[in-house]
Amino acid sequence: MRPASSSRSSAGGGGGHHGHHGGHSVSVSGSAWATCRHTPSSATLDLLIMLLVLFSLSFLLASSAAHVARSLSPLLATPPVAAALAHAADALPYLAAAAVLAAAAFLSCRRLPRRRCRNPRCRGLRKALEFDVQLQTEEAVRAGTGSTVGGADAAMWREIEALPWKGGQGGNNPDYECLRAELRRMAPPNGRAVLLFRNRCGCPVAKLEGWGAPKSKRRNKK
Repeated sequence: MRPASSSRSSAGGGGGHHGHHGGHSVSVSGSAWATCRHTPSSATLDLLIMLLVLFSLSFLLASSAAHVARSLSPLLATPPVAAALAHAADALPYLAAAAVLAAAAFLSCRRLPRRRCRNPRCRGLRKALEFDVQLQTEEAVRAGTGSTVGGADAAMWREIEALPWKGGQGGNNPDYECLRAELRRMAPPNGRAVLLFRNRCGCPVAKLEGWGAPKSKRRNKK
């Protein structure tokens, strides 16, 4: 009994991808797989703008507090209190700057992207493949959702079975018919090819599948 084989494909539209299974090669043109263009994150720009705003606000508040302290200092007859207020007014800008830096560091740590998602089996990758193709042979399909070898593949195929369909409509969205046609060409006879769409951490989030052509039954002539 043969285990389900897997074929990895990268998210590039420059060249073709060739999958080999059972001695047969299936070529997939690069135009069949749609490429995704990611715009750079604006988190750094937002952080810089937030720092400028917080620094300006802190100095305005510090200046206002210092002015209020100097205005109230003549009303206080006790010299030690006036001296303490003067020292506090002089230290206010530094205290405000330290508070702003602490707040900015806290917010920047909070906004850092998490490498792991909520999936308990998440591997926490940084830049995983956007999609890959898993090929399941006829023997593995007959064995059910589990694999023919070990429990790791069984857990993987159970996770694949629970994934939602890309585009909804029970996997029959006409917008993805070209992808399903390529999957049917790649699938082994009486098996299937499953296209997994993955997050950056490597966890699959959606799927498409195509079933291979049925085997032709030849009758032996006596």
